[in-house]
Amino acid sequence: MQPPTNTFFKLLSEKAFLQLSDEEKQLILKRGGLKIGIAETMRENVISTFQIPLGFVSDLKVNGKSYFVPLAIEERGVVSQIIKGIELINSGSGFIAKSTESIMIGQIQIVNIPDLIKAEQNILAEKKNLLVDANSISTTRKAIDLQIKNIDTKFGKMMIVELFIDVKDSMGANIVDSMCELLAPTIEQLSGGRVNIRILSNLATKRMVKVKGKIPYENFNDSSIIEKIVKASIFADADPYRAVTHNKGIMNGVSAVLLATGNDTRAVEAGAHAYASIQGKYTPLSNWKQDSKGNLYGCLQLPMSVGVVGGIVSVHPLAKLCLKILDVKSSEALGQVAGAIGLSSNLGALYTLVTTGITAISK
Repeated sequence: MQPPTNTFFKLLSEKAFLQLSDEEKQLILKRGGLKIGIAETMRENVISTFQIPLGFVSDLKVNGKSYFVPLAIEERGVVSQIIKGIELINSGSGFIAKSTESIMIGQIQIVNIPDLIKAEQNILAEKKNLLVDANSISTTRKAIDLQIKNIDTKFGKMMIVELFIDVKDSMGANIVDSMCELLAPTIEQLSGGRVNIRILSNLATKRMVKVKGKIPYENFNDSSIIEKIVKASIFADADPYRAVTHNKGIMNGVSAVLLATGNDTRAVEAGAHAYASIQGKYTPLSNWKQDSKGNLYGCLQLPMSVGVVGGIVSVHPLAKLCLKILDVKSSEALGQVAGAIGLSSNLGALYTLVTTGITAISK
């Protein structure tokens, strides 16, 4: 094999901790190589595979660590905006990220309950045993709590039993669904009603990531740019028509990382947009402010249900390789990188909007 001259490999060679085999390099050079046999294990009715452009951005600094990040996205201009956002935030604080625990929520819906009070008492009296039963499925991922809420609907009262599960480094959908299905017959008997559906919620409010960054005012060639970005952020906070496009710019980055690493982009996108509406009004997932010294400060917060084990992550050869190159060892780290890329994409888009305009970068 001839020594590669591609920019990707040049950048990669600078990362002493990572050594790709010739086979892994060929996987990238052959544009993914997803064979039909593998594709058929991922879903039904497969006739072919569909390619999306894959590239990398370098030197994303999150909590002091530098990452080489894979991005799978077809939209022109997004990567340039991400790079601009990274450059700006790296010139200041770098990205500071925090995560909550990896708790996912499963929901068991019960209808036609003759006595809601008695049903709740019966279920809570068996809470300890129900958790023991749920935890018979996995030796590592555990249900840690069970709660009940009653909701009013046009069909009357419904009871929702919510199971809180620490899914560790997996996305968690399969284990959550399995635990809910296991408990459903017992809960149905205890309630005296009928279990209708049992499935996880993609509004992962117990699995959040928060990313922030600060850029000194002197790092901008034109000091008016900070004021313009802040006013654009205020526009998004005041108007849902702008907020949804603001958030789309964030998800350009987040979803590009998740698609490249074999994660469920639809689940995270649905959770993000639901979280943006959780107070009854659709709002931006990030905001930008100017502090008392004139510096630009940005903060992003959203649910992040991602995994580095299980599912497509363990099947798709290029997704596995992208995770290896990214060098994250936990779902928490992956979520923080995705959040940082989302904030970069947001900042780069706002910078472009208040300077050259978005079409200039897309031509």
